[in-house]
Amino acid sequence: MLDYARIAELTKKGYCCSQIILQVGLEQAQKEVHPDLIQAAAGLCLGLHSGLDCGILSGAACLIALCLPAEAPELIRELTDWFKSTYELPGGGMSCRDLLAGNEMNRLTRCPKMLLETYDKMVELLEERGFRFGAD
Repeated sequence: MLDYARIAELTKKGYCCSQIILQVGLEQAQKEVHPDLIQAAAGLCLGLHSGLDCGILSGAACLIALCLPAEAPELIRELTDWFKSTYELPGGGMSCRDLLAGNEMNRLTRCPKMLLETYDKMVELLEERGFRFGAD
């Protein structure tokens, strides 16, 4: 299960949001957690380390593609539409830079909430299509 304590635990280990989504998702899906895959997801951190695409959304898209590859395009579009309707800022901003709004404290306040909600939505979408997550 993903909760604030698990986010804090993985953050202390140096994981970013995209890595947290993949780590916890692979564990809950009872799939092998490949350290190299988790390390590769570090490339998505902080909006591709450039403030661009939110790593939460990017990491969730990667997990969807691993869990239900044939349905991934449709599911990722659904998740992206939900993310956009939930988090897009006035004026159309939903990049990492936009979501942080120039305030690094948002990384500690806004991002964990977005991470939990996006993870839950991703699980909901996958389970609606028949994918089953295992026990914690």
